[in-house]
Amino acid sequence: MPEANVLHLEEREFLIWLRGIEKRAILPLKWVILLIAVVFWVLSHPNYYPPPVDVFALFTVYLMCALGESYFLWFSAISLTQTRRFCVVSYCLDVAFVTILIYLDARKYPAIDGPATDFYIFYFLLILRGFALFRTARENLLANSVIGVIFILTLLWQDTSLFTYSSRNTLIRIVFIWLVIMLSWFIVEIINRQKAEIMRARERLIRSENFVILGELAAGVAHEINNPIGIITAYAEFLKKNAPGDDPRRDDFDVILKESRRCKCIVEELLDYATPRPHSIEKTDLRAVNDEVLDFLFHHSSEDHVDVIRNYPSTLPLVGIDTNQFKQALLNVFLNARQSIEGRELPRFKVSIRDEERRGGIGLSYEDNGCGVSPAELKKVFDPFFTTRPGGTGLGLAITKRIVENHGGQISIDSTENAGTVVRIFLPYTTTSSG
Repeated sequence: MPEANVLHLEEREFLIWLRGIEKRAILPLKWVILLIAVVFWVLSHPNYYPPPVDVFALFTVYLMCALGESYFLWFSAISLTQTRRFCVVSYCLDVAFVTILIYLDARKYPAIDGPATDFYIFYFLLILRGFALFRTARENLLANSVIGVIFILTLLWQDTSLFTYSSRNTLIRIVFIWLVIMLSWFIVEIINRQKAEIMRARERLIRSENFVILGELAAGVAHEINNPIGIITAYAEFLKKNAPGDDPRRDDFDVILKESRRCKCIVEELLDYATPRPHSIEKTDLRAVNDEVLDFLFHHSSEDHVDVIRNYPSTLPLVGIDTNQFKQALLNVFLNARQSIEGRELPRFKVSIRDEERRGGIGLSYEDNGCGVSPAELKKVFDPFFTTRPGGTGLGLAITKRIVENHGGQISIDSTENAGTVVRIFLPYTTTSSG
């Protein structure tokens, strides 16, 4: 399977971005760190020239690692899926290099005529590198906390036999690096939230573009199919009307009529979903809208033994909605509830409306004691063409969600198998979407 199909789009984009950052920013920084470390070691340790074997080996190993990383990244010798693991290994090598360098400088080969070199500053560069490498604030904080602990350890290595460092300066260094660590965690958290919002905005944009394409396709399909379906329906009705009462083909004519009408219904719902009508907003009492749809769908509720409960407040602010579209949304919800409670011993459907002033809108909930849906199915209930009902189009809740969101509202569903379902809708006082 191609690698592009294996990786999630967001993960793939992150890895491409990470590889670019490593190539164009981190690698040059590694070479600068190596150059600065060599120059300052030579300048601060004139008595250790040529450098001791372990010092020479440290610089040589780090040089080879930098050369290897340059080759692998610039010549794409590693696959995209290996990029992050490769960068994590490189990051760990950088931490090890800086730590060993500080140990050699401060403990094993201390400068005779001066204080230990402040190689610990390189740790701050590693903290900055964590912005690119660690995606979540938790990962960033964990990695930088390890660096903070190592940093404290390196301060204890500082040789103070000739040069006294006050405890105040040491404390300032510790406090400063932990402030940087916490600041980096805070920045990563902000970046992740902004990234999540950008991803949601992009998904909405892609979805809207898909709706445009789907609308054009649906219009074309409706134009090409409606006429043949109408002809099929008319012929089936004609054949059934003129067939003798005992003609065995009458059942076949009924099937043709039923399925042709179902095709027409699917095309109409697809058009409603893909190309919704413009809003005609007016201030409306949601209690009256709910009552109208309830009375239409549950007008024989007493005969069907359905207990319809209406929990309305005595007063309710008017809400700006397109009444016809919202009735369609409610009808889809109520139809699902009615079908769900069919066959239950004591079928019940409860409608609750409340004023949620703090949120700036009206909250509606619709609760039934029907068959419910499984957790796996619950994740798909708003997907177009997903249905658990034989003969269903799977567009009802998708249309409802689109209508509610076009009114600036939110919709959610909780359900338990064999226990019931609760649909919650929130509508702002004033519609925020242009529709």
